Amino acid sequence: MNVPGKKERLNVTQKHWLPHTGETIFHLICPVEEDKWLPGWRDQREIIYTESGRAEPGCVFRVNHQPQLMGSATLVNSIFQPFEKIQYTGVNDYLVYQILWDLKPVKNGSEIHLTRTWTALNAEAQGFLWNLSHSETISAPDLFKYMEHYLSHGEMM
Repeated sequence: MNVPGKKERLNVTQKHWLPHTGETIFHLICPVEEDKWLPGWRDQREIIYTESGRAEPGCVFRVNHQPQLMGSATLVNSIFQPFEKIQYTGVNDYLVYQILWDLKPVKNGSEIHLTRTWTALNAEAQGFLWNLSHSETISAPDLFKYMEHYLSHGEMM
């Protein structure tokens, strides 16, 4: 359906299997816990609000200088279903960005569905999303690699 004024949206879903429970993986999908396993993360994020010091409904943080977001953005934990699903939704002057981690128990581990959604807020972002959709840098395989290393070795890669 052609909606007047409708902007571009890009969805990318990746699947990955890890030999760990959803509970173990879920705890790592947190803007504070990511400091332990994601290289450079601590320098890129600023915690704005959390009651518990961890991911929780309404947790707010800011990320700086993210190329896939056309700069900095403020994100809020918008879905929080322990051990199953967690989503962060971010916004800046260019984009609305959603990153959804969906964990499914499978034999000997968990299957992760990582869905990232970008919605353009202006013409500049529409061009950015068109270029991103035709780029090889759209995948985020390093996230899984870093997480898997941390879960296997107990230290950052």
